[in-house]
Amino acid sequence: MSTETQTIPRRETQPDGSVRVHFGKPILFHADVKSFATIRPPRVGEIWEFGDPIEYVVQDGAATPYVDRKALVRWIHALMTDHDADIIGRDGDSALGLLIEDVVLGFFTSARMRLTQASAPLPSAA
Repeated sequence: MSTETQTIPRRETQPDGSVRVHFGKPILFHADVKSFATIRPPRVGEIWEFGDPIEYVVQDGAATPYVDRKALVRWIHALMTDHDADIIGRDGDSALGLLIEDVVLGFFTSARMRLTQASAPLPSAA
């Protein structure tokens, strides 16, 4: 067993609503070694352009959510402000990948929960 300690990536919500994701180990960004990336909340126009990464399959009156993986990747690239998503994507820490996905999906889940029942959009039949 190794005596080396593996640091776990973590999230830190910023006052402006963005989330700073701290890496388990630093990742090279061009000539700089960085220990975090910031992911900002989506803007209204971006939501109109890219759509919600959470889609629904409707069958027999029941709606089952699923994640549109291509839309999620577009969102990760669009919302990461101070690092390159492609460079981070080459890192071998799967926990970091899951954390970044969770941050991006969390923006949409949080927005959806703020809607009142009367104003919440109903899943459309595909």
